Parts: sequence; C-alpha cells; structure tokens
Amino acid sequence: MVGGPRRRILDLGSGTGAFAQTLADEGHEVFCIDRDLDGVAATTERLGTRLHVVGQVESLPYLSCHFDVVTSSQNLHKFAPGLALSEIARVLRPGGHLAVAYNTRDDTVPWVRRLTALLQQNDPQAMRGDYGIESVDDVTESPYFGDLVRRDFRNWVPITRNGLVAMVERRPTTARLDPPSRQALLNEVAGLYDSIARPPEPLLLPYRASCWRAEVDHTGLVLGEDDLDVVQIRL
Repeated sequence: MVGGPRRRILDLGSGTGAFAQTLADEGHEVFCIDRDLDGVAATTERLGTRLHVVGQVESLPYLSCHFDVVTSSQNLHKFAPGLALSEIARVLRPGGHLAVAYNTRDDTVPWVRRLTALLQQNDPQAMRGDYGIESVDDVTESPYFGDLVRRDFRNWVPITRNGLVAMVERRPTTARLDPPSRQALLNEVAGLYDSIARPPEPLLLPYRASCWRAEVDHTGLVLGEDDLDVVQIRL
C-alpha cells in the first residue's frame, strides 16, 4: 500500500492508531486524523508522537502537497466522497497516491457458506458482506485519481469451537432470540464445527485483504477557461 523507503503518510479515520502503528513500525512518518478526541489521544500515546489531530477528512487541516501517501483502512465509505476525495488529492504531492484497504470474510469457502445459511434462518441480512468496498468506485470515477491498482491477499485465522460459538452468540440478532431458539442455533453452529474441524487443529476462518492504490491527478483541481466562464458577478 505504501511502498518505497520512509514516506510521509496521512492515515484517515485512524481510531486508536492500530493501522498507523503498523505503518510507523515500518519506519514511516505517520500523521493521523480522526473525529474522536479520545481516539486521537490514544494514538498520540500509542505512537509517542504529536502529529495527530482531531478533524474531518472532508476539510483537512494540512498544507497542499504535504504527503507522499494517504491511507484509509476499513473506513473510506464513512467519508463524503464529493468533499473528501478533492481534499485527499490536494494534500498529496505530485506522484503521491491514495491507498485503501478492506479486510473482508471470504465467503467462497463451503463451510462458511453453511454457517451463513444457519444464521440467515433467523436473520436474512446476516453475513451479507456489506463492508463498504463499493466506496472504491468513487475513487475510480473521481477526476482526481487514476491508475487504480488492486491486490488481494487471503488470510486464514484460526478459530476454536468455543470461539466460533461465542462469535455467533455475540451477534445482536442472536441475543434477541428466545432462549430455546438461541440455544438451538448455538448447538447447530457447534455441530457444524465438529463436522468440519480435524482435532487437535483449530478450524481456519478465511479472510481476504483487498488493497487499492490510486495515483493522484492534480489536473482535476485546476480551473480551466471553461470552468471560469460560468457565472459573472459584478460588484
């Protein structure tokens, strides 16, 4: 997502700085912005630097052409694209790029589809896969970015029988079921695990990390003659 040697990076919606910490550990200079004051305070303590501010992505408090890379991990869909993308482009230096990442569950694996079918018996919207990835389409259609490149990486996360049952039990729709129905669902989930797992090895829950890079195009930020010939106001 970042590439190259030490870069100056702006991480959008950084939360408590988990993703920013990964970037900092790679030796990059990381600035963070988030709307939550407590999150920014936690990031400052976590990274040990004072490069982090409370603010909105739609109105970035930074100079133009200030960053090599802007990163957005799991949250691009939370920003207003018409405002945020022009601001992201403005603060990127020429040749800089926007990097977007979404970590999603891989539903192509048969046993995960069976788990989905179990949950959808009580909640038709369960595990529908609405992760916000469609927000990348706004980058594709934006005049401020080009050369969009995508890479996908599969991750296998070990999960125990108790862990899978607890994951389903924590779902709000599961908690709203009457006790007999809830216990029946949890028993079915445990039975699914038993039918797939090969003890003592845990079951592997598949995820897909999807990453996009788009190079900034500053020509979209410059007004041409056609843009200026719109409205004349005489004072």
